[in-house]
Amino acid sequence: MAKDSLPELELANVRTRERMTDTVIELKRRANLPARARLAAAKTRQRWHRDPTPLVAMGITGLTGVAAIVLGVALRNRPAGHLATPPASSAFTALLPFGARGDGPSAKEQAQSGRKGRKARAKAAEQALDRDPAHKARVKQQTGIAAVQRRANKNRKAAVKRSKQALKARG
Repeated sequence: MAKDSLPELELANVRTRERMTDTVIELKRRANLPARARLAAAKTRQRWHRDPTPLVAMGITGLTGVAAIVLGVALRNRPAGHLATPPASSAFTALLPFGARGDGPSAKEQAQSGRKGRKARAKAAEQALDRDPAHKARVKQQTGIAAVQRRANKNRKAAVKRSKQALKARG
């Protein structure tokens, strides 16, 4: 640096000043968020203009969501939307594996407060279980397991009795 000529030093000075100026300009550009947002929006609009598929897909998804909400609200306000108390025969009950609901307690009887309502709800629940094939299969399986356990207990007690008799015979 001691041997540098004055013009070389000035040139290096100018280049450093230019780099600093460029850095300041770049920092200002990055800090200008509204302009960057406008640029990003313009690029996005240009991209959507070239290929509107993502925009159409988002629109369809949004419309489907709004339609689902509207349909849900509409169903909520109709008796058919409440599967807890469907009518005795409907398209829903026709699809049930155990048929339509029988002549059990009506929804009006089940809605009563107090003892009568509790009895009606318990009877309806019992009838629903009686019609349910999965529940019938569980009960059948539990019955079979209970029988096996009874036989195992009987065999174990008999084995204990035989071992005690064998010990007495030896002793």
